[in-house]
Amino acid sequence: METAVKTVNGFSTEGIMNTVAAIQGNPEVSKFELRATNTWISGGHNRSFVQGFYGACQEDTSRETPFVFDNDEPPVLLGENKGANPGEILLHGLLACMTTAMVLLAAGKGIEVAAVSSSIEGDVDVQGFLGMNPEIPKEFSQIRVKFNIEGASEEEKEQLLSFAKQSPVFNTLINPTDVQVAVS
Repeated sequence: METAVKTVNGFSTEGIMNTVAAIQGNPEVSKFELRATNTWISGGHNRSFVQGFYGACQEDTSRETPFVFDNDEPPVLLGENKGANPGEILLHGLLACMTTAMVLLAAGKGIEVAAVSSSIEGDVDVQGFLGMNPEIPKEFSQIRVKFNIEGASEEEKEQLLSFAKQSPVFNTLINPTDVQVAVS
């Protein structure tokens, strides 16, 4: 007789418990090194590849082929729209990570979520990037994230937002991060 796998928000509850137990047994299991490579093509067009990573104390080889992301700029920023621009990809990464953090951590607490949709906006003034005005920051001046959560009380929505704010990408953006840049 087959037993059904119990899931909450699409995550296996047994998988969550096993992952937590593995980390409690050996905290080194929780350390990951994520990677990407990039090749410039022409103008604002470049291509990123994401495939292997180190995690759970081993090199991961589960991805037979890399994920490929084309990056470019819109014509107004001298590109040819061959992909989203890097700022848009950063916004996508933030939104995706916050959503996953929300529903995964909710599942770990046994909180079922009916539906989540979200939107994100980010403000940037390219005068800073172009070096035209040293008073204007090069980074986004503000990022606004909005979630629409169905099937949750107002109290649960607040708890779900706190889960979203545990996202590694969110915390990377709001906390100083050591970014080392080199040339070979």
